[in-house]
Formats: sequence, structure tokens, C-alpha cells
Amino acid sequence: MYCLRRVGLPLGLVTALAVGAASLRAQEIGDRLTWHASLNAGYGRSSDLPTLGIPIKGTSDYRLFTLQTRIKLSEKDEFVAQLLNRKFGASPLASAIGDLTAQWAYFNHRFDIGDATANIKAGRTPLPRGLLNEVRYIGAVLPFFRPSMEVYSDAFDALDGAVVSIRKPLGDFSLEAHGFFGGSDWRSVVTTSTGQDVRVQRMENYYGSQLYLDVPFANIRLGAHAARMEVRTPTTKGMMTNTFVSAQSQFSRFTLRAEQTNINGFAPSRDNHHKYVQAVAQVTDRFQLATERTISRSRLFFATPALRAVLPAATSTGAAAILEVAPGTQLKFEHHWRAGYVFDSNVATVRSQIPPSVVLAPPRSTRYWLVSIATTF
Repeated sequence: MYCLRRVGLPLGLVTALAVGAASLRAQEIGDRLTWHASLNAGYGRSSDLPTLGIPIKGTSDYRLFTLQTRIKLSEKDEFVAQLLNRKFGASPLASAIGDLTAQWAYFNHRFDIGDATANIKAGRTPLPRGLLNEVRYIGAVLPFFRPSMEVYSDAFDALDGAVVSIRKPLGDFSLEAHGFFGGSDWRSVVTTSTGQDVRVQRMENYYGSQLYLDVPFANIRLGAHAARMEVRTPTTKGMMTNTFVSAQSQFSRFTLRAEQTNINGFAPSRDNHHKYVQAVAQVTDRFQLATERTISRSRLFFATPALRAVLPAATSTGAAAILEVAPGTQLKFEHHWRAGYVFDSNVATVRSQIPPSVVLAPPRSTRYWLVSIATTF
């Protein structure tokens, strides 16, 4: 404005030019900026034992909210940020979950290599792991409130580092490959002799790859993930490996999905196997039915090798009815049967450990109901 006044322009015209320039800049940013939000909120109640944050007396403090912004920097560059608010009722994990967190904040550059498309993401990026990791908090695209907790756990939802991706057509097939390096967090609840401990483990030197193959027949998508990471906590250090295999088939009104993950670690104090099978039927244009079966097994390690045993940690069977009440908005009614040893309160695991065998305590069980609404806008 000072320079314009020096050439003798009237103050009113100078002001008008300045306001116009600011308006054009705002319009330019508005053309390059997009945002999306999702809300997934519900009420849950458990019958016999608290589980997954759902107490016996019920809770309405069950919510997932995301707000994502994207700003286009050029034809091939963008910046993406996503804020996350989540509440899981009376879950012991509540102390390890902030009210509002930056789930993602990354720079993305796209470039072409022949008929292939490649991307480089750097910052706090989505972690390519399984079929649902990137949409795990978007209830409107999931048949249940969230993916199987045993398989996805409260972990690995983002990577502090870099991801290189390439997508290439192979005739009627398509190959998608991701390589990544960085660090991530793993939040978990561990039952000990004195109660339940919430643990936040930091995974550094986390590297690996995720491959997807899309097959035209029956819209089949196959995935394989392998990663290695260094666990860093004040009391624990060591290397762990994680494998994750996925398969999905989509017909016009039926979707079948199955995934399994194995986590093995240092010395070997961790050997966990989790898997689920899920089916979704589109009964009408606005009504779906879904069912899911999850199985989680862990190996128990003792000072005496002969005592090592397999613990059927948890089994869960769920069913859901999903009604589309408006475009992009769903009302869900879920009922789950859960059995095993993993709940939000202490459950005895081992009755006796006298060589040459381990006697497990009887498994416990509970049922829980969850009514939720999921929307995107």
C-alpha cells in the first residue's frame, strides 16, 4: 500500500485494490483447499464383564470424529492433515488417548513412471497395513463400529516417517506396492498379578512393505504386509516382526473379507496370532446385514520351556444391521458375543503351572450391544 500511495493513487482506490487482492488470494486458497469430516458415535452396554470400553451399566461416551484438510500445492503436490477425537467409554486405554490428536500431517508428491503412478509421503502418514487401516476411524465405510480390535489393536494407525508407493496395471490385474520407514506407537492393556497396566510402546526403526494385487474375477483384492521394528520402552527393548495377510472379494450385493496378523518378538516373549472373517450382505439399497468372527491366540512363556502353552485369548462373534437413513449416514445395531480371557477387568488366566503341564482357568464370557450413527460430510 505504501508503494501505491507513492505513485499518487487515491487512498480509496489503494484500499479497494488491497481488499481485492486479499479476496483473490482467499479465493485461490479456497479453490485449492478441501476438507472432509466424519462422525461415529454410539451407546453400548455389556452383560457380564466390561469389554472394549463398554461397561455393564452402559456408556454413551463412545465416539470417533475426524476432520481432514487437503491443500493442493501444485498439480502433483499436496499437504494433508487429519485431526482425530476418540472416546472409548470406560476403556483402560483412556489414559493413553488424548482428546484431540493429529493423526496425520504429511506432504505428498505424485509422479509418473511410464504407465505406473508413484507417490512419496513424508511426515505423519497413513501406514499401509491391511485392508482397513487407513479408514479404521471412518464408520460410514465400515460394517461395524470399528475393525476387529484383536487384529488391528490400538496401534500402527500412523507412521512418523516416509512411505513410497507405486501402482501399476498388469493387463486386467493391478499391483500396488508400498515401502515404508519410520516409527509408530502401540497402546495396549496388559493384565498382571497386580491389575491391568496401560502400556504405550514406541516402535522405532520400523520398516517393511505392503503389497496388494487386484484380480478382476469377483473383484478380489489380496494383500501381504511384513514389517520389522525396534521396541523402545523404559523397561523393554528388542526387535519384533509383524506379518499381515488379507483377502477380500466383492460381488454386486455381497462382500467377504478375511485377515490374519502375527506378531513375534524378542527372546521370544511375544507370539500372538489374530484373525477374523467378515461377511456383508446388501439386502436392499438402504439395508445391510453383517457378521464377523474373530479368534485371538497367544503363546504363554514360562521359565520352564515344557510349560509353554497356547492361550485362546479371545473369541468374538458379532452381527450387525445397518440402515442408511440419509446419503452418507448410517444407523447401526450391533450384538457381539465375546469369550476368553481379555476384558476390561482382571480375569484369571492360569489355574496351575506344575510341570509338565499348564492348567488354564475356565474362560469367561460376556455379550455387548452397540447402537451407533456414522456419517461423513
